[in-house]
Amino acid sequence: MNKKQIFGIITVLLAVGVAFATIWKLNEIYGWLQNETQEIVIALIMAIIAGVLVESIYKRLSPQSKMLKTTQTRMKTNNESHAQLVLPNNNNIIVNGAEKTIGREDFIGVISPDKLYFIGKDHFKIIRKDKSFYIQDLNTKNGTTVNGMELTNSKMHRLDDGDEIMVAKTLSIKYNELGT
Repeated sequence: MNKKQIFGIITVLLAVGVAFATIWKLNEIYGWLQNETQEIVIALIMAIIAGVLVESIYKRLSPQSKMLKTTQTRMKTNNESHAQLVLPNNNNIIVNGAEKTIGREDFIGVISPDKLYFIGKDHFKIIRKDKSFYIQDLNTKNGTTVNGMELTNSKMHRLDDGDEIMVAKTLSIKYNELGT
């Protein structure tokens, strides 16, 4: 258990304790809670309150995977072309849409963390224009090359199937066009 989960459990226990203490005090003050039916109703209400508290704390403290937030499923779209970037670990980044910005977070787990620092947060863009794909370096310090040619001055370069993209002189990616 991590600190957040322990804190959540303690908070729930405190809330339930306060609720029971309040009910106990009401029982003493009003005296009409001696009836068993009323005690059962109160117990049910307390159980519902405790359940809602536990569920809300659980949802707030449960880790949410970045993968679930950012993963896109591949869908066919009106006979439009797609492209993919093949990473050294044979994972793919699918490019479908008008443009896709690629950066450091896309390569976590592909190269070592110390090499990731050479790659910009938003390093380059793949842009679809007139049924072709283009690449544009986003003015990064360590640059981007295509087949050994450095991309300069934020100019777009047309990509061809099989091109090799070198990101920050540390990561080699293969560009592939996909038909529908």
